[in-house]
This record gives sequence, structure tokens and C-alpha cells, in this order.
Amino acid sequence: MASILFVCTGNICRSPTAEGILRHRLEAAEMTHVQVTSMGTHGLANAPPSDLALKVCEDHGIDISEHRSRGLVGEEIQDADLILCMEPAHRKFLQTFFPWQKDRVALLGAWPEKETRKSAIRDPMGSTLKVYQQVYDHIESHIDRIQSLLF
Repeated sequence: MASILFVCTGNICRSPTAEGILRHRLEAAEMTHVQVTSMGTHGLANAPPSDLALKVCEDHGIDISEHRSRGLVGEEIQDADLILCMEPAHRKFLQTFFPWQKDRVALLGAWPEKETRKSAIRDPMGSTLKVYQQVYDHIESHIDRIQSLLF
């Protein structure tokens, strides 16, 4: 079974959104051989997704209401085939504390291409619904871009 891990800061906005989008697509395609999960570098313990992340996902037919935030789990990081981060700081954190996974860690906004200044996906926390929608669209566009490479 392949394993894809999304990482952001608190695991309540961006990474659960990415996880929800990809999981929704996998379920629609009946692809049970890919495991998708998410974590946060400053993982809040057991917090639900932010209200606006829930709303934006729900507006796109994706239910992330059962998600609960969590920090990084070493065993799952070790087992991950691909770790996709939202910002360079997340990637650096993982490469520093989990150096054996260095080659499996990348930015969602860049993988598998070369990273640019536009590769980071900004944190919408504390922003408006419009910003959350923009972040959702940004994440979805990258999942659209790489989906054929993942399966």
C-alpha cells in the first residue's frame, strides 16, 4: 500500500484540506491501495478542522468533519512514501528531524518539479472565507497537476 502524507503547521486547515481532496478522489476511483493522511509540525492535539476549512471543503462536496489534528508521528513519517508540505519551513523541519526521509519530502506546490517562490501554499488561518477558497483552489490545482503521477 502506498502512503502519502500532507503536512502543514497546525493540521487544521491546509493539510486536512489536501488530505480530504485526495481521499475524495481516491474513493471515487475505488483506489484502496493508497493511504492518505495529514499531520502538523506544531500539531494541535485532537482539534477539529477550522470552521472555514470545513465550509470550503463542504462547498466542494468533501467532508473533513471527522478529521482531528495531530502532531508528527515518527512511525508514520518513516512509512510514508511521499510527504508533501505546504511551506518550505515544514519541509525543512521534517528534513532536520527525520533526515532519513529527506528524499521523500517536498512541497506540494513544487513536486516533482523545481521549487520556486510561488511553491508555498499560504496559511489561511484567521482569514476570510474568500482566502480559504483561494487556498482550496491552490491546493486543488496542485493535486490536479500531480494526480496522474501519484497513481
